Amino acid sequence: MADLDELRAFLAVVEHGSAKAAADALGLARSTLRRRLDALEQRIGSPLLWADSQGTRLSPKGRLMVEEARALLTVYAQLIARVRDDAPG
Repeated sequence: MADLDELRAFLAVVEHGSAKAAADALGLARSTLRRRLDALEQRIGSPLLWADSQGTRLSPKGRLMVEEARALLTVYAQLIARVRDDAPG
């Protein structure tokens, strides 16, 4: 199962366009971000991102992963908010 930090790292690269920009946005070292991406790709068994002369692009599995990852992180944030705000202390 993918770690939420791995998914956040992946989505940050997608949203910011590069590992450097994503690492900066998350307040991580690039090496930490890269380790998280590598771990996620290893779990998937395939690259999620391709780098070429035009920048970073999503692989076919990356395109599928980005939508599912966004949905999962949204549900996770909603769960945390609901439990935090609605549950008796």
